Amino acid sequence: MEGDAIYSLIESKENNQIKYVVKLATDSKFRKVSQQSVIYGYHLIEEAAKHQLLAKLYINESKLTDYEELIAKYDLIDRTVLVIDKIMDKMNLLDSATDCVGLINISQKELLVSHDESYILLENIQDPGNLGTIFRVARAGGINNVVLSPKSVDPYNPKVLRASQGIQFGLNIFTEIDLEQFISSYHGQALAMIPDAAGSIYEVNLNIPTAIVLGNEGNGLTEKLKSKLINHVSIPMCGDAESLNLAMAAAVAVFEMSRQRIIK
Repeated sequence: MEGDAIYSLIESKENNQIKYVVKLATDSKFRKVSQQSVIYGYHLIEEAAKHQLLAKLYINESKLTDYEELIAKYDLIDRTVLVIDKIMDKMNLLDSATDCVGLINISQKELLVSHDESYILLENIQDPGNLGTIFRVARAGGINNVVLSPKSVDPYNPKVLRASQGIQFGLNIFTEIDLEQFISSYHGQALAMIPDAAGSIYEVNLNIPTAIVLGNEGNGLTEKLKSKLINHVSIPMCGDAESLNLAMAAAVAVFEMSRQRIIK
């Protein structure tokens, strides 16, 4: 690789590129309008590059040698900018140190309901960590479609991206979807995950197309949406915990589906 002179260097916090990155990281409406978001760390940068989503790469100038192989592998020279230490500190809005920040391109996917596929439907989910974990659960369990209601956390929030560790780049993610309308049009079975439901997830045939429907961390599914769902199921527990964390509940349901399909 050629020397450092091929890269531009940002040394001022007032640089417009830096202001743009910081605004993307903190403003979901701006992300939606700009169709871009921010990622942090080597692994996420590499995953974005693999999926051809990486628009720009900012690297701490003192750490360039750590990234030369990555830059060469994915032909990122023209998209790479060096920054000094204090600029990297300003760009990094998460609670862990990093030597690189990336801009990724995002796009709103149009939802065309496939009656032969399974889905995870999320109503008003708010915690970025939960959403990122659910993305990982979905991908690991073989569900490629995640549908989010209008009041759910932005899936391209940097904290969601960090929690998913790039897994979401390979998923079909649909945002701001009317879940009632989806359920009305979906020909597969839709299961409302409710802690006190009489039915058990372990008694349901999950070898057919299925939509697993989960609600807000504190309030669960709204009464309006529950009324649209015929099948209400819970996760039986032998202990005295009232309920599971949302992401844990999603994992149990998804891997029960995976288990049934493996042994079929």
